[in-house]
Amino acid sequence: MKAMAPILATLLALLATGVEAGGIDCARVATKLERAICDDPAMRDYDARIAGAYARALAMWDGAIASYVKNDQQQWLTSFQAIERLDAATETDCVLSDTACLRDTMRRRVDDIESGAYVHSGVYRSAGGMKLLLHPGRANGFRVRLYDPARTAEVNLVTLEGDRSALWDGPQVMVSTMGDADGLPLAKDDGCTLRLLPEALSIRVVQAGACRGRSFEGSYDRLLDETLRSYELELY
Repeated sequence: MKAMAPILATLLALLATGVEAGGIDCARVATKLERAICDDPAMRDYDARIAGAYARALAMWDGAIASYVKNDQQQWLTSFQAIERLDAATETDCVLSDTACLRDTMRRRVDDIESGAYVHSGVYRSAGGMKLLLHPGRANGFRVRLYDPARTAEVNLVTLEGDRSALWDGPQVMVSTMGDADGLPLAKDDGCTLRLLPEALSIRVVQAGACRGRSFEGSYDRLLDETLRSYELELY
């Protein structure tokens, strides 16, 4: 059996222990994917930053969200390593020979996991069954989707596309101007802004405006055993 690649071994060790590590050991590369990363200074930097940000996220709130962080990282890593296993653009985002694409894939992961919103990202559910998906973005960026799983076609809003639609009001409050299911502007009388007050295991939503006649206010509990990738096929 082929030995476990160091990038996988390193990150799986982090998954199990939460101990920070430096990423790939470029003196002991075992796969073509690792070699491609070690041959590129930008990707070596991204690898170390991902490992560091991952370890920090594991430790947040004394490990209260560690199970989510582990699942999220495991899913990303599995998808990333598929590039070498499949090496076919029809089945993965990149092919192994496309350094620019590999670099961009790692950069996007850095943007997510280093985001100020990452520790609040994931899946939340209200007592009435409404779902809230919070996606992290570059720097402190974020995107919110709120929908009713029983009536997705009717009740489904997402942060409006464009600048200044997702902002922070101080260090603890996220403010999202909502658009339709595709992030396009709502009719004037339907528009709304949501203020999100996140904690480790829940998020409270305060609504201003009509939101197409729907109320999204209330408390949403965090579902630590679910990740955003679980909803890619369901909603997109």
